[in-house]
Amino acid sequence: MPEAKEGQAEPAELRGWLLELARATMLREGGSDAAHDIDHILRVMTLAETIQRREGGELSVIWAAVALHDIGQERERRQGGDHALIGAQMAAELLRGTPFPQEAIPAVQEAIADHRLVAGRRPRSLEGQVLYDADKLDALGAIGIGRLYMITGRRGQRVYAPLPEDLVLPLTPLRVRELRDRPDYSPSIEFQLLFEDLPEKLCTATGRQLARQRYAFMCEFFRRLEAEARGEC
Repeated sequence: MPEAKEGQAEPAELRGWLLELARATMLREGGSDAAHDIDHILRVMTLAETIQRREGGELSVIWAAVALHDIGQERERRQGGDHALIGAQMAAELLRGTPFPQEAIPAVQEAIADHRLVAGRRPRSLEGQVLYDADKLDALGAIGIGRLYMITGRRGQRVYAPLPEDLVLPLTPLRVRELRDRPDYSPSIEFQLLFEDLPEKLCTATGRQLARQRYAFMCEFFRRLEAEARGEC
């Protein structure tokens, strides 16, 4: 990473400053979603750095995009809309006039806007792809299972449920978002609708490699869950 310009934060300081900015913003917004809290941000940051070391990308953009990618979650819950697009706008407002490199703000916005799985589009930049893959890795494996149950438990939804009979597959990303509000929704449905072959849909070779073992663990978990729910074991 190039040396900091006059008035900009040093690289060693920038990462911590961005994480603190995210923490303060999430606190101010009043978020209470444990699946998208500062621990999620910290895990995604570590994963993004692992991917960046192998795949490249401007680290300052990746740091900022990771730190701020979910700051729009609470506004989406209160007001509707798409938290990725909301967060992209909020990020620009938070970063303007700060020690963050000002010319990099549009790249941060683009990466945040492109990170959502149900958006149905591939991130346009390498930095966006690093964020996308790191974020999806945190949705896989044991952590991913725990996060799914945090989300559905908050909504009072079911531990296990088969796919509703009225569904006509394949579903559009918008339809999946609508389904998430149904009382008969469950992590098992989410896994079937959104996670099929997810590792191969990631953007980078490193992301795909890291995702495969986590995905295999989830497949086994949901196979066992279905068998127990049916009384077969």
